[in-house]
Amino acid sequence: MKNYTNQLQKIALVVILSLLSFGSVFAQAETAKIKDGTISNGAAKAKDGAIFELESNNKGMLISRMSTAQRNAIPTANLSNGLLVFNTNTNCFDYWDSLRIQWLSMCGTPPPAVFDVSAAQCSAVVANGTYKQGVTLSGDNTLTVPVTVTQSGTYTMTATTANGYYFEASGNFPTAGVYDITLRGTGRPSTGYATGDPGDTVSLILNGVVCDCTPHIYVEKANVDFAISCGSLNVLGSYNIGLDLTSSNKLTIEVNVTNLGYWSMKTNTVNGYSFTGQGTFTVTGPQTVELLGTGKPTASGTDIFNLSSNASTVAGGSCSGISVTVAPVAYTMDCSKATQAGAYMQNVALNPSTNTISLPVNVTATGSTTITTNTINGISFSSGPIVLTKLGADTVVLKGSGTPLSGTTTALTFTGTPGATATCSYNLIIAQQPVAYTMTCGSITTAGNYVPGVVMDPAANTMTVSVNVTYVGDYDISTDVVNGISFSKKGTFATTGTQSVVLEASGTPTSGGTFTYKVSTNSTSSTSTCTKSILFTYRTMNVLGMGEGIYQPASASASYSARSILSPSNFGPTGTVQMKESFKFVNGGYSVGAALKKLINDNKIDIIYVGYNWYYYTDAATIKVLSDFVKIKKGVLIFANERYQAKDVIDAICDANVTISATNNGYVYNVSNASDPSLNGPFGDLRGKLLGGDGANSVFVSSGAPANTTVLATQGSNIYSLKHNTLGFVFLGDGGFNCGYSGYGDNVTTTYPAFASTTGTPLSKAYNGGTIYNSIMYANLMAWAIDYSQTNTDTSYIIN
Repeated sequence: MKNYTNQLQKIALVVILSLLSFGSVFAQAETAKIKDGTISNGAAKAKDGAIFELESNNKGMLISRMSTAQRNAIPTANLSNGLLVFNTNTNCFDYWDSLRIQWLSMCGTPPPAVFDVSAAQCSAVVANGTYKQGVTLSGDNTLTVPVTVTQSGTYTMTATTANGYYFEASGNFPTAGVYDITLRGTGRPSTGYATGDPGDTVSLILNGVVCDCTPHIYVEKANVDFAISCGSLNVLGSYNIGLDLTSSNKLTIEVNVTNLGYWSMKTNTVNGYSFTGQGTFTVTGPQTVELLGTGKPTASGTDIFNLSSNASTVAGGSCSGISVTVAPVAYTMDCSKATQAGAYMQNVALNPSTNTISLPVNVTATGSTTITTNTINGISFSSGPIVLTKLGADTVVLKGSGTPLSGTTTALTFTGTPGATATCSYNLIIAQQPVAYTMTCGSITTAGNYVPGVVMDPAANTMTVSVNVTYVGDYDISTDVVNGISFSKKGTFATTGTQSVVLEASGTPTSGGTFTYKVSTNSTSSTSTCTKSILFTYRTMNVLGMGEGIYQPASASASYSARSILSPSNFGPTGTVQMKESFKFVNGGYSVGAALKKLINDNKIDIIYVGYNWYYYTDAATIKVLSDFVKIKKGVLIFANERYQAKDVIDAICDANVTISATNNGYVYNVSNASDPSLNGPFGDLRGKLLGGDGANSVFVSSGAPANTTVLATQGSNIYSLKHNTLGFVFLGDGGFNCGYSGYGDNVTTTYPAFASTTGTPLSKAYNGGTIYNSIMYANLMAWAIDYSQTNTDTSYIIN
């Protein structure tokens, strides 16, 4: 062994020789070092004394790996002294020794020897000692086998028989040559042979290779004799399908011994099992023997065995028709303790690996069976063919298949075939798919009237959405809040398919116009939304015009701005200010007192516009009617007046004591920068711009301006126009504020300050060296009056 061990000293050289195969890489290097990513610093060269160095914190060097057969297949011409490989058969490094002309192991052991038994040597194999049936081999029982060794090394040799005994030897052949190997016998022959029989066939195995040499060994038959009482035979133990027989599985039988010696009895093998027994009779006479069962029954039923023995009197040494019953599989199932594994959801296919049910069973007889469930709700479970191999409590795992059709508790019925004593039921819980549905955006409709300032009625103001329901469940459909209102509906879809959901409106619209609503859902099938546009229109406004001719809207024709600016193109269903049916005009002329009150009550007036020439009869009764209209009925009064009677109206409505003054220099007035919808409204922003007077006659609030009003326009320190902060009242100091033509200008620069297009669009106008915006303010005032009246005016109130 020393010679082999000393070869370990060659390891370093062998490694270096192997690595020098990288010579083309390092040919120009003085020394070489390879570092991996775990080493960031250090010298670039190998350490002193080394040509090559590897450096890593977590990696090593890997040598070529091959089996013994692959190693031996390397051509001889390529075998260099010290060639190194890793042998995967021996898990050792091997290297080629050219002196010995063989592979040596670096594990310190020599290689297996190569040897054989020739035909001539086979005939010289000698079985030493005597061999008797039932007698254990001793040290004298050996087997001498001559062999021819062609390559030295270790050896293991065995010689086996099918009769309960064998021989073995191992060692080392130091050199090639011829050797006699003595194998030591072990065991006890169970069968003897008659004189002249060649005996047991011996198989020789040399280093794991079966040899062609098959010598024989004669075993002397025992001279025992006994008679078997077949009627006394008893079968002991339980016999179940798939269970190995144990020491309790045996046959007992009575015999009458007439000649002492070694005895043996055995049955044939039936259904995967058999019975055998042996021993030595030391006394004569009746006695009981046991035959132990071995094997594993593969099927249920009654098995018939025949019994033979080594009794000298053959007629009394056998039995036939021995019956052994293997119980059929039998078990009970306990569904009350079954458990389901995996996730279960409607329309999600089951995975047999994860969707399982563990079913407790109590096995009373082992064997093959299959446990299945009925197919219900699109799914079923099965154990597949299984073998219940132990008695008592056990658990069978059934694998699911199919796709649940609905999310509900599904009643499964378990059936075991064969063997289950009864069926049982289990409720499998399957989750319902989250509610899923899609909207048909193009079919959304709305119902009801949508008017600014009017609270929505959930029963009348609705939005109907058509949906296609894929999965039932609780739904929630709603819109965002736009223009002060929104739509929503919650409920439950009980069926799939197309159906309609009526969303109910809530809130109060704040403005007129077209507004777009985004409809969203809690559906899991889609994140898409729909949009629906709704037109909000003011109700029809009843306007009472006071005064005459072209100065107020009820008496002016469409050729004049006082009327044309209030056309449906500006105030109507599709106008700048959306109204249901634009305006209803009532001409009040010069009505005052009771007549004025009757006009307001009978016509449910919302807005009163007072223009030129209505100033003669502003008595106390008339002033009270106007005050009640503004303060109590919450109507809108636009009072354009250029007489001193304006004081009475302003004082009554604003609870003030103003001073009114007149001027003949009433051409141009300055608009304030107040944040007010009459100055900055839907028709334009005229803050900081100019207004014009009709002619030179105007009146002003020169002092005592009410604190509850906002100044809209001035001339110097005088107030030309003001507006109540909370009530529907506006004062304009010129009765002709809104008069003018539509479609052509007025060449007289000091008259007719309002101007509009042929379609009524309010326009600015060059006037006395500047540009005035009376038409735009007039349109903004009417837009404000509509909104105020829509929200505040009590149309049912009767002025007393």
